[in-house]
Amino acid sequence: MWKCSEPYNTVYLEQTASGLAVAPCCAAGTQLYDNNATLYEQPYLKQIRNDFDNNKIPKACLNCTMHEQKGITSRRQLSGQDAIVNQIKNFEVHVGNYCNLKCVICDNRWSSAWKKDAQQMGLPTFKNFKFNLNSIKSDLSTVEWLHFTGGEPLFTNIHRDVLNRIPDPSQCIVYYNTNGTIRVSDSMFELWGKFKLVKLIFSIDDVGERFNYQRTNAKWSEVESNMLWYRDVAPSNMMFGINRTISKLNQPYLSDLDNWFAKYFATNRDGDHNDFSEQCAVGVCAIDADQDQFENYISRLNTIRNHHV
Repeated sequence: MWKCSEPYNTVYLEQTASGLAVAPCCAAGTQLYDNNATLYEQPYLKQIRNDFDNNKIPKACLNCTMHEQKGITSRRQLSGQDAIVNQIKNFEVHVGNYCNLKCVICDNRWSSAWKKDAQQMGLPTFKNFKFNLNSIKSDLSTVEWLHFTGGEPLFTNIHRDVLNRIPDPSQCIVYYNTNGTIRVSDSMFELWGKFKLVKLIFSIDDVGERFNYQRTNAKWSEVESNMLWYRDVAPSNMMFGINRTISKLNQPYLSDLDNWFAKYFATNRDGDHNDFSEQCAVGVCAIDADQDQFENYISRLNTIRNHHV
């Protein structure tokens, strides 16, 4: 039986150009947030729970079914097998599209830095947008796991505002997806130090010059240095990891990042094992996307960005 605890324990909020959207987790399909309902009692979330109660796979869960069909561990398999508590135990926040990188696998919906290139390529463009915590009706006192995505969560102070709304930080684990380009201040380390555990998960798809190309505006040497800096100076309640997006761009070279991780980043400074997770890219760079469309996209993008690869 295809079951998942996330819809009963988790709420994901995604700030979009069209307004605030909600889902049972960050891997699921979203619908616009209903201002007439509380966070946990959103009609969309209630419908998804009802589907599971009736042994139906919700349409919102397409991402997990796709990953499992390809033999890749899904979000459902990774964290959706917990005991059901019927309250917001896990809270995930997409902070908006403010970002300092314009990754090849990304677009302007997820990165403000993409806008100029998207305009030149005739792709959809969006105004910059940020999450506003005051726009929701919610009691965060039950939150034990807090997840920030973006955009780049460390590029604005939205994550700090949410952290300051957690009544008892000592009961809460905080999890970030970050691109690794930003070093935080001592005051941020001090705030993180109040929480039960903080995990920085670096979005790293490749190494060296291929990384520089795929994660445009970032430099591998600087990001690598930042990751090792965090490992060496962060408070003792911090852990780390890598999240890799597999696409046509890096699929032939996966072992290079595997080897780097094993050699340089397998543990924190206390010897605790760091995480390594991965998921499939979607869209024109997906591993099963049409090859001609992919090559055309890369050619157009290279022309705009003056890349020669």
